[in-house]
Amino acid sequence: MILEPERAAVLLAERLRRPQPGLVASDWPPVPELGPGLNRPPAGTPAVDHAMPGHVGGKEWLVQRTLEELGIHCEANSALQDLKGFLIASPRGAEIVVSDRLDPEERLAVYAHLLAHALLEEDAEKVNGFFSRLEYVEGREPPQRSGAERRAELVAHAIAEAILQGHLEATPQYAYRRKRQPARNTGLRPAMGRFFLEMSHRTSLALFWYLPQYRKLRSRPEITLLVRYLETITRVAYAC
Repeated sequence: MILEPERAAVLLAERLRRPQPGLVASDWPPVPELGPGLNRPPAGTPAVDHAMPGHVGGKEWLVQRTLEELGIHCEANSALQDLKGFLIASPRGAEIVVSDRLDPEERLAVYAHLLAHALLEEDAEKVNGFFSRLEYVEGREPPQRSGAERRAELVAHAIAEAILQGHLEATPQYAYRRKRQPARNTGLRPAMGRFFLEMSHRTSLALFWYLPQYRKLRSRPEITLLVRYLETITRVAYAC
């Protein structure tokens, strides 16, 4: 499946975290492994000041261009009535369509929310490589949603906020990172360290899913720094 939600989320957060005033095509950070000519906007793209506070239109342009670079086709459509937008991905490609009735800030939220749901859908690649997600207008959602669906909606909202704020690390690592880091050292001691980190990340993710209070706590900058510090100390102590 062409859609790579983890890669897209990390790259979007990185670009939204460190925008540069007067960003032009030649200044864009490269996208790894996309091949020549695919890691920046076309030549002649006008400069956009993404660093201006509240410059939502510039952020929308940045997000859309980044998704396009990653092979996700984006477009606005006036035919959507009950939907804010949708995402469809298959082995043939990936596409995000949003309603052109939305303002730039609403479209930004839809892009991030669709990507967050793709991150959470662990089985998306197991059903013939096909994945789809619909974002409904408030009040037009399907009736009788299950508790699991409502919970996933809240978790996706928290991840989407982290993406747009440029700080994915404000969510548990396993919420957005599917690939585990390879073992650097062998032996009992490093294995114990990796086991401790694995259990810690899994516990954090479980709390993030089921406790709204923890989601709020985990988004605080000081908690993010504490988590990073504790992981660094563990890796050094256990040489893992």
